[in-house]
Amino acid sequence: MIWTLITFVILLLVLKKFAFGPIQNMIDKRRDAIAESIKAADETRREAERLLAEYRESIANAKHEAEEIIERAHKVGETTKADIVNEAREQAQKEVDDARDQIQRETRKAIQELKDQVADLAILAAGKVTSKAITREDHLRLVDEALSEVDFDELAAEGD
Repeated sequence: MIWTLITFVILLLVLKKFAFGPIQNMIDKRRDAIAESIKAADETRREAERLLAEYRESIANAKHEAEEIIERAHKVGETTKADIVNEAREQAQKEVDDARDQIQRETRKAIQELKDQVADLAILAAGKVTSKAITREDHLRLVDEALSEVDFDELAAEGD
């Protein structure tokens, strides 16, 4: 039994010197490697969380900018719509005014033509009544006197 005990002690010393030391070093290295891996994983997780927060903030900013762009587009659309409507109203008013001016010109022209025809008829009638030739100046004077008694503005107003 003593020999067994001595062999056992010698075996322990040999194992301690040649086996336990390298095994312990290997275990220590493995423990350090695992600790480093855990530390790196924690750092990676923190970085991922930071990036996720930045990503979420970027998405929120992008949504906010998109809403602002849409709001500006609506405002521009409304402004453009109002401008187009105002321009159309102005154009329509201009066309109405132009039409009124043209109607007034045509009315004056028609009244002038009517005056000329009345003058010719009056000259013809006066010539027949007096049975003598009247000069052109006399005819025009007589027509002007007759026409001055007629209110053509009142006739034009009645035509409207």
